[in-house]
Amino acid sequence: MNIIILSGPTASGKTERAIEICKKRNGEIISCDSRQVYKYLNIGTNKKGIIAYDGFRRIDGIIQYLTDIINPDQTYNVATFVNSANSLISEITSKGKIPVITGGTGLYIKALLYGLNMAPQANEFLRKNLKLHSQIELYNKLLKLDPKSAEQNKKNPQRLLRALEINIITGKNLKKNIENKNSKYNFEHYSISTDIDILYKKINKRCIKMIESGMIEETQKILNMGFSTNCPAFSGLGYKYVIQYINKKISMDDLILKFSKDTRHYAKRQNTWFRSQPDIEFI
Repeated sequence: MNIIILSGPTASGKTERAIEICKKRNGEIISCDSRQVYKYLNIGTNKKGIIAYDGFRRIDGIIQYLTDIINPDQTYNVATFVNSANSLISEITSKGKIPVITGGTGLYIKALLYGLNMAPQANEFLRKNLKLHSQIELYNKLLKLDPKSAEQNKKNPQRLLRALEINIITGKNLKKNIENKNSKYNFEHYSISTDIDILYKKINKRCIKMIESGMIEETQKILNMGFSTNCPAFSGLGYKYVIQYINKKISMDDLILKFSKDTRHYAKRQNTWFRSQPDIEFI
């Protein structure tokens, strides 16, 4: 099957570009966004278009799947996305259209193309023994087996333990256990590259616009519906600061400052991720 993927950091204009591609190449969008799956979170997740009569979102006449599908207190993960996306790819292709997977959740895209992580399951007996060691001892053990993974996870004891566990069980380092296979799809993967200073300015303006457009009121409405401040949907960018503002724990200036800063950092991590992935053409 032939698919198109359009990735890139937040605020880079992915949706607008995806609409252009769909109009030129008879496509439909499959959203690859771990936050737009939530109902009621529209402003804070920067959704475009409207929900049509059939329950699907449409943007300038182009259908977009996998938005507004679960409640704020439900969880969503990479396996759920891959299963849903695979089904939608078959459905869209059967109509003679091209699936255009669009979003910035890089892990979802990688799993769709190359499969889920096939590293071994946890070994509780081994873990029990490894947990008897200090963090520095785990680091030194892993350093001898997989120096790169040891350095990457030096400050995270859980990941140190997991990487060491994988090495001991399989005799292979972490990268070799999860390295990519050939994709089952014929795909074109385009990722939007934007000058970082320009991108950061766009992010700062967009965060302010979200607040001015009603993100605070949107959050309060969801809370009034009975959803907890700790529900999974509110782990998305900005919402924890909006909740702090509602509870009078931070000022409006602090809200905008923290929201913008976190979003810039997220965009930087997205850029780093996509630049490390194979088979991408940057546009």
